[in-house]
Amino acid sequence: MISSKPSIRHGLSQPRSAGKRSIAKYILWGIMIMVVALIVIQFWSLYNYVNKSDRNDNNFKIQQQQHKIAIAKTNSQTPKLIDWTMWSKEEAYFRDCELHYKGNDTWGEAHAPYVDKVQAKNIIKRMNIPQLKIVPTLAVLNKQNITKYTLDFMRSIEQPYIIKSAHVSGGVARVFDNKYHCFKYCENQTLMPLGQDAFVESKKQWELDLALEYSTMGGERQYKYIPKTIIIEEDIISSGKTNTDVTFWWVANSHPVFVSDQCEQPKGNMQGFQMKRVFVGTDHRRLPIVFNRGVCDQPSPKPKSWETQLEVVQQLGKEFPNEVVRIDLYGGGSEVYFSEFTFTTAGCWRKFTPMLTDGILYGLMKNKIPPETVTPESLEATLSDKSWVLVSLDKTTNTVFVNEYPSPVDLCQTFNIEDTKKNKDFNEMIFSSCIQKARQVYSSSLRCIVSKNNRKEIESFGLNEPGMTCQEELMKRTLEETNEP
Repeated sequence: MISSKPSIRHGLSQPRSAGKRSIAKYILWGIMIMVVALIVIQFWSLYNYVNKSDRNDNNFKIQQQQHKIAIAKTNSQTPKLIDWTMWSKEEAYFRDCELHYKGNDTWGEAHAPYVDKVQAKNIIKRMNIPQLKIVPTLAVLNKQNITKYTLDFMRSIEQPYIIKSAHVSGGVARVFDNKYHCFKYCENQTLMPLGQDAFVESKKQWELDLALEYSTMGGERQYKYIPKTIIIEEDIISSGKTNTDVTFWWVANSHPVFVSDQCEQPKGNMQGFQMKRVFVGTDHRRLPIVFNRGVCDQPSPKPKSWETQLEVVQQLGKEFPNEVVRIDLYGGGSEVYFSEFTFTTAGCWRKFTPMLTDGILYGLMKNKIPPETVTPESLEATLSDKSWVLVSLDKTTNTVFVNEYPSPVDLCQTFNIEDTKKNKDFNEMIFSSCIQKARQVYSSSLRCIVSKNNRKEIESFGLNEPGMTCQEELMKRTLEETNEP
């Protein structure tokens, strides 16, 4: 008989098989849950990492931007240098003048009307610049009417007045308070009463001037095409309309660059042109420039007419693109008066110190320097730059001499010995060698040129580390060479 109750053996065997399957199922589910959890954790970690990286990247970008802003602020406080380097003594206005202006009849004839002291006034009058006054002309004499020049004629002209030649530089006389004084490059510079002796002396002077072929003396051919004329004009210095001699505004490619300003008052019988002068920028801040006269410790006070002078020069300068011209103005009073145009200052045989001054005029004239980059600030910074350093080493005394310059030309020209025909070739060779060494370190922030063995050896190295000096680096290198086995 078959029992309806399940046997214990049969009853027990079925639940065991089902339990094993349940356990496996639970283990599988557990593994799946763990995998999912691990995936979630991985995604969560990746999400946090990405977010953190984005935040760090953003922070870096912000810091970078702030750094750039800080640099921009620093650079805005430090004037930029003019982006041009003078590599040759030929890259100079005065040298270009010697080569291409002097002895050039074509150039001379074209510029003669601007140099003629009579015609120049007519040119200024036609330009019709309201702020610019013209010194009144009282008489014009030439070979046709010179016979009217007598003592009575001199006394009949309202004093004070100036007598000068339109076709000559010099021979200038002043008549004031019934006195006669020929004061600029004259045969007789004695101050004398306005009488017969004064008349005789003045006549001698203008006779010399009228007979003079001035253009043949120094090759300034513009004077060849100026009619031989004596001009008499009001003396605006003695009359009190200006209290200083002419201010020299240097203009290159129509751009006012710098100014030579009288900084010393006349003493005794000395005249304004004999007084010390100082170079300033168009903002009237002093510049480290020296030309052919002594300089004052401090510039004179900025004239009230300064901005008017600048406006006038900017307008006059437009007449002379791609040229260098010195525009002379009287600005020591309430009004500005025109004096003259000068294209060949000092016959173009003098030189500026530093020579880079001459180079900047040349660079502007030849369109190598954009005029808008030559500001009073950049000009001052460039001429005051000391990144070209000459280190002279005297091994016998183990002494180092250091001099700093604003350009390689200023540095290398110091290698020249006495400029004679005998030494000319040597000077050129040593100058070229120095320039070659200078080019090798041009990209450095501090350029060190080393002179050894009494200028017979020239080396160069550059420095970019802040705080380092050429002298320290040279001593370091010398010590290392000494200690080498």
